[in-house]
Amino acid sequence: MTWTDEKDFIMLTAMAGEGVFDAKAGSRERGSTWKSVAASLNSHSAQGFNVNQQSVRDRFNILAKRVKAKLSKEERESGGGESDLSETERLVKEVIVLSEESEKRNEDQSEAKREAMANEKKQALEMRDRALERLGETRKRNEEEKEEEKQTVTEKRRRLGGETLEWLREREAMDTEMKEREMKEKREERETQKNYIKEMEAMRQQQNEQVKLMQQQQQQQQQQQFALLQQQSQALLAFLQRKN
Repeated sequence: MTWTDEKDFIMLTAMAGEGVFDAKAGSRERGSTWKSVAASLNSHSAQGFNVNQQSVRDRFNILAKRVKAKLSKEERESGGGESDLSETERLVKEVIVLSEESEKRNEDQSEAKREAMANEKKQALEMRDRALERLGETRKRNEEEKEEEKQTVTEKRRRLGGETLEWLREREAMDTEMKEREMKEKREERETQKNYIKEMEAMRQQQNEQVKLMQQQQQQQQQQQFALLQQQSQALLAFLQRKN
């Protein structure tokens, strides 16, 4: 696409209408306005616009550079310089003024923002110092409380240590007494078992003697019965012999 004076004028009018320089340079809002200008120009089908935001921005920079150079030259030669500007060039100058005012306003806002940030930083440092001071006081108070708690715990441990030692002594005495009692009970139990075994052995020996005595008596009875039977048999035999 070839740029003409008419197309330049339409572009500058669209830029002024969209307020390109109201937004901060390099911001997303500034980019959006350049995009809106390009879309507005492309809607002029009769003029045959075929542009994008980059080509529009480049064209304005070229025009602004030319007008600034022309104004600077005329000012050096005649001490002033707007008489030879065309209508389009005058419009370029107005847009340049808008751009410079916008940049100055943005710089003022940036300066105010920097001052606000500096004040905010100063306030933050003051708050930090106060916080550190309170933290130091709190830490000191906590250390004092910890020291008191430590002393209390130490005294309690000493007291508990004395009580524990006394309890251990009593426990040891009780354990010793219980062990002696258990040993005594075990000795008595072993003695009882020994006596029981002796009694059982004596009873078994007595029973054996009784059984042995009974066996002897039975044997004597059997012998006596056998002798009696022999006597009876001999008597019967003698009787039979005499009878015959």
